[in-house]
Amino acid sequence: MRFVLLSCFLIAVLGSGLYFAKLSVDEQYRTLKQLEHEIKSQTEHNYVLQAEWTYLTRPERLLRLSQSLLGMNSIAPERILPISSIPMARTKSTPSLSANAGAGNVVY
Repeated sequence: MRFVLLSCFLIAVLGSGLYFAKLSVDEQYRTLKQLEHEIKSQTEHNYVLQAEWTYLTRPERLLRLSQSLLGMNSIAPERILPISSIPMARTKSTPSLSANAGAGNVVY
């Protein structure tokens, strides 16, 4: 008789554990579906934002806005200088190592 009662009790405990595990899995599944829906929604939103950014940063639109709002004009070709007309910076000659030996040569 004890064996039957103990078996019934064990089956009831295992059944309850299985039921609560199923509830937990169902909750996790609902959470997963909700997250997948949010990811899809955000991805679509990102596509819309990317399309808006592409539309707003068209070069002809930016040129028109810079001329009308900022008073900026295109650079005339005669204002562009060749690279040879730019003076290059002179390099400083490095002092000899024997003259300045010590902590003065350390670069921080």
